[in-house]
Amino acid sequence: MQTAMRTLSVIGSGLFLAAACTTTKTLPALPPPPPLEPTSLATTELPCPEKPFQVYFASDEKSLDNVAKAVIANIGDTALSCKPSAIEVTGHSDAIGSEAVNLRVSQQRADTVLAALLAANLEVDQISIVAAGERGAVTEDDLLVPMNRRVSVQLVD
Repeated sequence: MQTAMRTLSVIGSGLFLAAACTTTKTLPALPPPPPLEPTSLATTELPCPEKPFQVYFASDEKSLDNVAKAVIANIGDTALSCKPSAIEVTGHSDAIGSEAVNLRVSQQRADTVLAALLAANLEVDQISIVAAGERGAVTEDDLLVPMNRRVSVQLVD
């Protein structure tokens, strides 16, 4: 009988504890959390690349092919994220032909790339353009460097 009484007492206290833990009282509502600050990768300013972009041209060519257009699109995307203060555009040519012709060709190539960059609505304070001509187009061993037919574009922080 004592065992039965003890069991009943334990069961009874358990019911009491269960009843004490249950409440019909509602808790006050918590205030809403403060709004999160908007974050965007487009607004995060990254440093501009140290190496210039290279836009290559075929021999005697001054217009942009699809590869060159893709490079210019990449330059535009990069400029949006690094926000350059200046862009340096330098036109080059190979060493085939006269120095005067090569200087003119390098200027025309630089002008073509600059026009494409301006069409991309880049926001920069300063743009410099240089025609380097055939400078650097021949190695010390008098070998022609055909990859000199290019325009270098440097984004400057």
